[in-house]
Amino acid sequence: MVYALASMNICRVLLLILALFVAMTCSVESRRQCVPSSCGDIRNISYPFRLESDPKGCGNVELACEDNRTVRYGYAADRYYVQSIDYSNHQIRFVDNGLQRDNCSSLPRYSVFGYGSNGTANNVSTLVIVNCSELVDSPFYIATGPCVKGPYSSNTSSNWNLYALVNPKASYIRDFCTIQYWTWVSYNFGGEEQINSSSYNYERIHNIMADGFVLEYGDLVSRWKTTSFCYFDLYYRLHFNRYFLSRRLAISGLGRQVCGYTYYWG
Repeated sequence: MVYALASMNICRVLLLILALFVAMTCSVESRRQCVPSSCGDIRNISYPFRLESDPKGCGNVELACEDNRTVRYGYAADRYYVQSIDYSNHQIRFVDNGLQRDNCSSLPRYSVFGYGSNGTANNVSTLVIVNCSELVDSPFYIATGPCVKGPYSSNTSSNWNLYALVNPKASYIRDFCTIQYWTWVSYNFGGEEQINSSSYNYERIHNIMADGFVLEYGDLVSRWKTTSFCYFDLYYRLHFNRYFLSRRLAISGLGRQVCGYTYYWG
């Protein structure tokens, strides 16, 4: 009886190993049959990425090709252009589709805390666009004029003023200002503690935004993803809470930023 049970268990283990081997072989074989796709300037779209028209086995991360531009959709239909993919270093560069280089009147349409990234943002700076009901006399507030004048949308009046801040602490945001957007930029500001208007005008800041940000996508085989985040106040943390399954939070007393990690299935 004991011998029969042992033999049965061994058979089950062998069958399981065989099933896993067949599944892995089929997966590798199907991937070999995948032909790299192209869209606009992105000529080699291959595993772990694929276009919507490609077989699902050819990649875990789906990209779209719209108007000859490679697009990645985030949460709430946030739309980002793919500027480049570096397979050797496992990096992908995104830019908000509202930004146009050499057109400094264009503004980002989304904020990156709404973006469902399948990777990690390293070596990036945070750039914030704030909307103020009064003029701000501070070198850290880089005025968007003459690029952006008057009301920037139908919901604002002409006495509102837009400013850009680079790597700000939450305490830098004035009471009469609201955060409209914030995004990452992959740009080396030279280790300056705080970027100010004497060293950077808004046109230069805008072109840095238009260059986008880089994510290190790493191993995308696993369906469980994690990304880091920092929110400037409780409102933003709660407002975007519906997007995520769980969080691990840490609060920085110096900067009053809420930071942590987001885990999600995607």
